[in-house]
Formats: sequence, structure tokens, C-alpha cells
Amino acid sequence: MDNITLDTITKAVVEHGDRGKSHPRLYEIYTSLVQHLHDFVREVNLTEPELQQGRDFLNQASHHTQEIPTGEIHLLTDILGISELVELLQNTHNGTESNLEGPLYVPNAAERLLGDRLGIDPEGDTLFLSGSVLDVNGQPLANALIDVWQPNSKGLYDIQDSSQPQGNFRGCFKTDASGKYMFETVVPLGYNVPANGPSGELLRLLGRHTWRAAHIHFKVSVPEYTSLTTQIFMAGDPHLDSDTTFAVRSAIVQLQKHETPNELKAKNQSKPFYSTEFDFVLKAVTRST
Repeated sequence: MDNITLDTITKAVVEHGDRGKSHPRLYEIYTSLVQHLHDFVREVNLTEPELQQGRDFLNQASHHTQEIPTGEIHLLTDILGISELVELLQNTHNGTESNLEGPLYVPNAAERLLGDRLGIDPEGDTLFLSGSVLDVNGQPLANALIDVWQPNSKGLYDIQDSSQPQGNFRGCFKTDASGKYMFETVVPLGYNVPANGPSGELLRLLGRHTWRAAHIHFKVSVPEYTSLTTQIFMAGDPHLDSDTTFAVRSAIVQLQKHETPNELKAKNQSKPFYSTEFDFVLKAVTRST
């Protein structure tokens, strides 16, 4: 290797190793990343103290906290728009749009029966959510697994809030023979992403707010179909046009309010409640021949 200079260091880093013989795709990503990072360092004339600030930021972002148990790396890619950009690049089929999983998903949620209540929140406004899981031709998909998670009416997930029971507002449902699903929950509140760590500090320094528009998360899966991870958003939320993860697209639902005596009696409710519907459309897996 020749003496390293400003003109040769990027090429030296890229060509150090077997140049993709072992892992071509990894090398493709690595090469582009190194080139862009080196160009960035040159463009902003990065200093050693600034580099150390960046290292400290990433070290802090990797720490696990009660607010965000998996650490903030996932959150960081969300607030930088990287997560949503990947979704937009990969979401090329004609089913329901995919969207961010987010950093607060917990696998293996409890199985629930159709119509069950998703969580406990006496102060929340009850929401009856229903719909169907369909293929791209409009045919119903029976026994589709729907994994749901959401914050409560105060904008808090169970793993962030010790006053909630474990697994609150999380659950798995299966569609019936006609592809229908239904469950009872509460209208979620939009919330601030965890802001006590480095990601929140970055947003404050940039003059960006920390709000997410109110939403409910879903994972929908059926054998022989492409699995879907997505979110639906509540119409009227003040941050639909400025969600700090840039995730709001077309999956926005209108909530219908019910408050007549007959409506309350029919649903055994003591105060006004809401309902809405949303259908999920899945694409069959394409088999290569």
C-alpha cells in the first residue's frame, strides 16, 4: 500500500480485502457507504472534536433505557427518514402500503378472540375497529394472523408505562372464514418519540418537534402471501402533515362518533364511542420457476 493521502485514502479503504469475492452484496453496500461518508467528511471539513461528538452520539444511542428498551438506533433511522425511505423503495406491489415497524414492537403477543378488547384504559374513548383481509382480487383470506399494537389514550405503550399491565394494547387475532376481523380498543393519542436521549437532543438542536401522529400498528400474515407491516393513522390528528418519522401516507381512517341511546345500548357502552373500518390487501408470493 502506498503512502495514504487525501486523494488515495478512499480507494485504499474500498479496495482493502477481497473486493467482494466473499460477499458481493455486502461489498456493494460497503463501497457506496464508504464513498459517501468520505465525501461527506470532505464536504463539511469535519474536525476531530466533531468526529468525537458523533462517536459519543452513536454510543449514547445504543444504550437501552426504560423509554426505549432496544436503544435508539432504530429510532434514529426513523427520525432521519431512512426507515421510511426503505419502505418506499421496497413497497412496489399493489397491496396495502407497508410502513414502519418502529422500535416498540414486542413479538409473541397474546392470542385474542375476534371482538375482544385489546387493552385496559378506563379514561380512553372506546374504538371499535373492523375490516377484512383480502387478496389483490378482492377475495377474502381466512385465518389471516393480525398482530396489533398501539399506545393508550395518553400516547404511552405498555413497555414505557409501569402503570399498564404487560401486553396492554397488544394482541393477535385471526380472521374468520369470510376474512373479517374486529376488536375493541381505544382511540390512540399521538405522542412524542422518546426525547430524553441523544435523538431527542438532535431534534431540539435542529428545531424539529418530536411528535408522531396518532396511529395503530399492524403485522398481517397469511401462508403463501407477502407479509405486511403497516400503520393506520387517525384523521384530524394535528401532526399528520409533520410526523417526525415522515411515515404518514394514505392509510388514514375517519372515526365515526356514536352517542345516541340506541347506539350506546347496542354496544353496551356508558359514554360516546367511535368506530372505523380498514381493509388489508395482501399480494400472493411469486414463485420462481
